[in-house]
Amino acid sequence: MDADQDVPSSADLPAVMDLLTEGVIVRRGEKVLFVNEALRRLMAFDGPKSEMLKEPMKHWLHPEDYKRIEDYYANRIDGGDAPESYDARVMRADGEVRWCTFRAAQIIWEGEPAVTASLTDITDQRETEQAYAQSERKFRNIFNLTPEVMIISSLVDGKILDVNPAFLNVFGRRRDDVIGKTSADLDIWADTTFLGRFVEELKMNASMTDVPTTVRTRGNLIRHFRLFAQKIERDEEPMLLMIGRDVTEDLTQAQELQRSKDSAELANRAKSEFLANMSHELRTPLNAILGFAEIIKEEMIGPLGTPRYAEYARDIHESGTHLLSIINDILDLSKVEAGRLEAYLSWVDPLENLEMCINLVQQRAREANLKLSYAFDDDILIEADDRLIKQIALNLLSNAIKFTEPGGSVSMKLEKTATGGLCLSVEDTGIGMTAEEIKIAKRPFGQVDSSLSRRHEGSGLGLPLISAFAEKLSATMTIDSQPGVGTRVSIVFPPFKVRAKDDQDD
Repeated sequence: MDADQDVPSSADLPAVMDLLTEGVIVRRGEKVLFVNEALRRLMAFDGPKSEMLKEPMKHWLHPEDYKRIEDYYANRIDGGDAPESYDARVMRADGEVRWCTFRAAQIIWEGEPAVTASLTDITDQRETEQAYAQSERKFRNIFNLTPEVMIISSLVDGKILDVNPAFLNVFGRRRDDVIGKTSADLDIWADTTFLGRFVEELKMNASMTDVPTTVRTRGNLIRHFRLFAQKIERDEEPMLLMIGRDVTEDLTQAQELQRSKDSAELANRAKSEFLANMSHELRTPLNAILGFAEIIKEEMIGPLGTPRYAEYARDIHESGTHLLSIINDILDLSKVEAGRLEAYLSWVDPLENLEMCINLVQQRAREANLKLSYAFDDDILIEADDRLIKQIALNLLSNAIKFTEPGGSVSMKLEKTATGGLCLSVEDTGIGMTAEEIKIAKRPFGQVDSSLSRRHEGSGLGLPLISAFAEKLSATMTIDSQPGVGTRVSIVFPPFKVRAKDDQDD
């Protein structure tokens, strides 16, 4: 109150005021007449209270609040209007700024008018309130701007307390028609039993995420939603925040994508199974063509009337052999894609198979004017399939010879690795490949475009088949290549697939 109060001046009054938990200050103009112990602590003043009295009032007030407080003081001394309580900042002795609530009144101090004020530090409270207000503003911005549907309802009776604009837009409602009603009253759930089950489950959890449901939106359209719910508390009242995201388009796209994927996989399986089943039908007539062409070429039954017939027969045989090789590759790849590639594993000596492959390509290497060499570790057994080992080796050698210029070299090695595994490698001094060309060559039917490769037609299945065969044998294929230098392809078998010949553990 601003009414004058005659405070007795006695020796006991300062001692009594020192017992108060609130800071107390008495001033007359700029002169500080009295401070109690609580105010000394509040202002972080290390010296005695008597030293504080030497500083003017302006010293303890924040510059931005000083004029306002001085106006209150002048009005109060003159008997005018001044608030009994107000908030302002003080400057502590350590330089820290603190917010305080001032409760001021005019009094008579030592026979003359003065003003006394009690100060309560509200800095922490104010920061908490500001943080809450800032959080509330952020929430309100998100609440109003998010495209997702948001509902705040009471956990006590289920009545809707607030909805965001997205809710009103999706469900075609006005705010007045929604507030105070329950979601069940609005009939927005396509499944009428969902809300009851949802609430029961929510009682056992503080939150729920990614709950699928269907809702009835504007125009009575059924849409698929994913719900997120969180128990919250506002003004000490338990509430439920529910967020809904429309996933109808996502589900439709996912279903279309799955249908397309299933159709593609079905078509691919049908193609692969068809080609795999064509093995006998394709190979039987080709074998007949090759057999009769060879009989004519070699004049096994008798001499031909014209020498050119022998040339034609040789061309037929070479073309048929090339076609059979391509068909075999395609059929092998089809088996891989159809999951029908089989490997009959046993402990085998790879040398016999590798030497056979070397013998098969020797003539081709001589005709291409290439040096063909090999070096095999002869004390090794591997767990593999004889047929796949031969196909891997033959494809590696054929590729190397095919892409190496006359005068170059091709070498095959079989050697142990540092980790106890086994490496089968073929290295050439051919045209080589860049990193991007290696990626192309490893794809089915991928062919690196070069003048040399065009002179030797092929299916583009060599490396993909080698990789598939190696994987079937638990081995890995690596390619090291440099244009104009050459290529090294390595097939590495893990240690558990390798053992020495003198190992007696069969």
